[in-house]
Amino acid sequence: MKKTIIVDDISSIKHNHFTLLSNKRIIKDHPFIIKKAPDGSSYHFDKEDLEKMSKYEKDLAPHEETDPLSKREYILKMKKEFYHLIRSGEMDTILSRLYELEDRTVQLKWAGPIEYKFKV
Repeated sequence: MKKTIIVDDISSIKHNHFTLLSNKRIIKDHPFIIKKAPDGSSYHFDKEDLEKMSKYEKDLAPHEETDPLSKREYILKMKKEFYHLIRSGEMDTILSRLYELEDRTVQLKWAGPIEYKFKV
């Protein structure tokens, strides 16, 4: 059975740490794994996850110190990339592979504004 998860925002506690939100709260539904930063902040995806996801979508690669983008530019780029992948349905396949699920058992639906202005 397919599970639908509503996403309306994407946040970042720092570069290479991203969180999907629904109603201003971190999504805790299966299959998401909640990770904790040293400061106690919660997030979903870190550098290790981004490295795995980049095998399926090259634009999800983690930020490296040698990258031409600043950390701030990188965070904005990644939020936009997650947004487009969620809206297109491609994030469903990436999550299925990341969490080793049966393909298409999880479906993300974007419920935020269509012309979204991401904050960094």
